[in-house]
Amino acid sequence: MAFILQVDCLCEVFEYLEDDRPTLYSCLLVNRLWCKISVRILWRNIWNIDIYQKDSLRVATSILSTLIACLPDESKEILHENNIFISTPTFNPPLFNYARFCKVLSIDVIDDI
Repeated sequence: MAFILQVDCLCEVFEYLEDDRPTLYSCLLVNRLWCKISVRILWRNIWNIDIYQKDSLRVATSILSTLIACLPDESKEILHENNIFISTPTFNPPLFNYARFCKVLSIDVIDDI
């Protein structure tokens, strides 16, 4: 019971931090529980980046690569068959299925990549 209360309280607190991305990034590093909660919130609207800022193209490309890494192998094969090659950050599977957390898909940002 105490663990559930702790998780519920952390979720509520982290929801208030939704617009404070640097703080949420710091929460990723505290422990596994905080990481699980904060990553869900961070990836909810991951495309909320200013595409005109320095390094924004690199960030957007990394986001897209991470999402591609979350795809099942069959989907990756379909992309390759259609001559769509997007490198993934690593050969290891991602720690989370980040695509599951995404609630916003920004076609404009993807098109700019």
